[in-house]
Amino acid sequence: MVKKSTRRTKSTQATPSALTSELIVITGASAGIGAALARRLADSECRLILLARREEKLQPLAEETGASYYPVDLSDPAAVAKVCERILVEHGTPDILINNAGAGRFLSIEETSPEEARDQMALPYFAAFDMTRGLIEPMLARGSGTIFQINSPVAQIAWPGAVGYAAARYAVRGFTEALRQDLHGTGINVGSLTPTRVHSDYFKANPNSESRVPKVELLVGTMTPDEVADAVVHALETKPNKDSNAPWRWALSAPIARAIPEPFLWLFRVTGHKRSRGRIAGRLVGRGRRLPGK
Repeated sequence: MVKKSTRRTKSTQATPSALTSELIVITGASAGIGAALARRLADSECRLILLARREEKLQPLAEETGASYYPVDLSDPAAVAKVCERILVEHGTPDILINNAGAGRFLSIEETSPEEARDQMALPYFAAFDMTRGLIEPMLARGSGTIFQINSPVAQIAWPGAVGYAAARYAVRGFTEALRQDLHGTGINVGSLTPTRVHSDYFKANPNSESRVPKVELLVGTMTPDEVADAVVHALETKPNKDSNAPWRWALSAPIARAIPEPFLWLFRVTGHKRSRGRIAGRLVGRGRRLPGK
């Protein structure tokens, strides 16, 4: 049976929204951006379905927002297919799917095992693909809906020391663009928001990753989960079929970075993670190779 809260804690002042009464599925909803989105959309009287792995986090959030919730491992395609079936049977066809779930440490190539590389692709890319696949057919039959992705700046400008994470985020970007082309003319929107670094528990769950964010972030700013939630709602209301960026300094920079990437790649490289020369030397000598000048 679906788990649904019977209690809703209202904010003192609801925020009017064109999304009022929409049925919205949010993945990765137990903390950070996902939890902030749940609270922001609950204030706008949306009907929410929250998905995440940690039931102990989901349940109190559902009680606070009046949402339905399903604990699910989004890296398991069979579990995703099952939860999508339950959503369709117990709630009907969603109006909006927000693919927010993500994970993965920032690691260089030699630090990343093949198993971890596959885990990084499972969340966010395959989770977004599988959720979309599980809900898309009734959306197509109805002729309306929105698929919305939360992505990372590394999907636009790669930086050193985060190979698997960047590849997975590029996959989400490619999926978003390909899906928009594939669904053109169906009535279904495909959009995304790429915020700069967000102050959340993400980096606590992925130790030593925060220090690998390029220092150039000082030029574009950082965000809180609540600020990202506001930006997502604005994008859903005004341009659900477009790719958006936030905050405003990154919104101005990102299109230039895509049009003229080389200066930005250089800037991200020189202000980003530096590989230890001692570590490189140790690995090469250990394999019987001589370094130049040795």
